[in-house]
Amino acid sequence: MSQLNLFEYKWNEKIPALLKGEPFENYLDNIWNDRPKVKNWHSEEIDESEAYKNKQRFIRFRAKEISSRNYVGVIRFNDTEINLLPKIFYKKEYDGIDGVPQKDIQNIHLHILYWLSYNKKIKFPKSLSDLKSIEVDSFFEILILMFATYTRDATNRILYQYFHEVNQDNQFIKGRLDVNGYIKNNISTGNWQRVTCDYDTFDIDNSFNRIIKHVSKILLAHTNNDESKKLLHEIVFLLDDVEDERMTYNDCEKVQLNPFFDELNAVLDYCKLFLSNSMIHSYKDEFKLFAFLLPMEKIFEEFVVGFLEENRKDLDVKAQKKDKYLASTQDSGVFQLIPDIFVKNRANQLKNTIVDTKYKILNQNTDSKKGVSQADMYQVVSYAIRYDVRNIILLYPASICDLQEITSIENKGSAFASFVVRDELSNNKEEVQIEAHKLPIILDHYCEYFQILKKELDDIILNASNNIIKNP
Repeated sequence: MSQLNLFEYKWNEKIPALLKGEPFENYLDNIWNDRPKVKNWHSEEIDESEAYKNKQRFIRFRAKEISSRNYVGVIRFNDTEINLLPKIFYKKEYDGIDGVPQKDIQNIHLHILYWLSYNKKIKFPKSLSDLKSIEVDSFFEILILMFATYTRDATNRILYQYFHEVNQDNQFIKGRLDVNGYIKNNISTGNWQRVTCDYDTFDIDNSFNRIIKHVSKILLAHTNNDESKKLLHEIVFLLDDVEDERMTYNDCEKVQLNPFFDELNAVLDYCKLFLSNSMIHSYKDEFKLFAFLLPMEKIFEEFVVGFLEENRKDLDVKAQKKDKYLASTQDSGVFQLIPDIFVKNRANQLKNTIVDTKYKILNQNTDSKKGVSQADMYQVVSYAIRYDVRNIILLYPASICDLQEITSIENKGSAFASFVVRDELSNNKEEVQIEAHKLPIILDHYCEYFQILKKELDDIILNASNNIIKNP
């Protein structure tokens, strides 16, 4: 299988022949139109003309070049696998003949998996973040192996069973006699010896196990990794008595696991991950097409929110706070304000902070603005005035080219740009302090074991978050 690596908004001339022409572009359009409409995730509003509203936003084409937009993940189209990679990892040397080294691609994928482990919208199972034994290079194969390893071990220990009501004909009374059913289905047809009954049965053929079996069979059709195939076959074998049924993300949402089966919640979360954020299509009854695509700006925002919530228990962290409007009319408020992160200091309201994440790579050498856009400043000043907050943090991801400067001891946690905005409308002419930070969410070296990456990244971000959440 050939591989194509695309960084966000970087043009690439190495287009495999299979990707040229209408079939691939039509496939992408289908994915775009069928994508899950998870609120504040895939449901971005884009002002386009009627002719282009159904066109995909994953990949750009021009002449003989191709580039990805703001989505990261993997697309598998027939015999080609396309890795869509975050722009913050891009290096100029990747434009050379050798392209992106395989070990760098795996390192990027490990970072993405770690960021997803703090994401609550897609509930990526944090307990499955230990990849030290995984020796596969594909992002998709890593996901499959993680799912297969944990699910096989979990189902080996305990198979999910629960009581559910069954209405069935028997040769003897079992449970409660269904009088109406007995008259209608048996006496009226001469089968008086068959007794219709309602009773509870303790069974493994239930929605949860059907979901696991369905996802396992889908992944079996896609994986090329022998270990994954072995594990997935074992899962399907264990669930041999479970009916084959096509299951969806909505079916996952309906499942309520008994607290006794708490360890199986991670399995359910993985099934949701595959069924809600992947689009699978069959082509001539063979699974040859697969896409797992996520918007990178949302991954960054959700990672910061999740990390702060988990590691800063002293703070009350609210994501996507929606209780204020910029203006009002006679009837209602208008222009709703939605700050990314509202950090409430329980001890002192004056020390409340708004953190607004911006997934951008800044050119700090342009002018005194240090690359911060005017629109971003207008936005956060509106937040400060309406929420009566004097501390604003603009949080950008540090690119791999920024790491030496950002992670040096003297620069850790320091802002690369600071601004003061005076509120002329307030009685005391209060000032709004706005600091722009680059958060080092990547490492500058290849990490063989994911557990090592996790520990080092935890330490780095904790140091950064301890500095950004402060009162000037």
